[in-house]
Amino acid sequence: MVAEASLSSIGYFMPILSFLLVFIIIYALLFKTKVLGENQPIMLLISLILSGFFIVEANMVEFVQLSSAWFVAVMVCVFFLVALTAFIPGIKIGEFLGGEKGGWFAWVVLGLVVAVFIISSAYVFNWVVNWGMIRDWFTTDWFGMVLLLVIALVVSLVIKGKAS
Repeated sequence: MVAEASLSSIGYFMPILSFLLVFIIIYALLFKTKVLGENQPIMLLISLILSGFFIVEANMVEFVQLSSAWFVAVMVCVFFLVALTAFIPGIKIGEFLGGEKGGWFAWVVLGLVVAVFIISSAYVFNWVVNWGMIRDWFTTDWFGMVLLLVIALVVSLVIKGKAS
């Protein structure tokens, strides 16, 4: 008789894993930012209470699963973009990422991460967002025209900046 491995039992551990993930992240944030000073028992208690919400409220677990999946997808895309630009001749990777002048690339990545968290929280916690209307707006001709104008504006600003 051959033993079979089943991945169906991983659903049993998902609340525990999300509890541990949230507990570790909250504790690390409190420890690194020193918001509560050096008082570690208080940091542990606050981390325990906040991560306990993720066990009690099923929507919080779904929020962590959805937002972490999209966060990882954004980070993989950023990694491949940086790796791809490293192979383009004439582009110095330090200058592309912002370098000494300012980290525009880091701000774009931060904006993407914040957008992922806002959109996933709106989806999970059912904010007043008419997703059908937004989906319909993306399929109109107006969206294509607005997107084309935004891209043309960005390209013209980049060309103007390089010509100066």
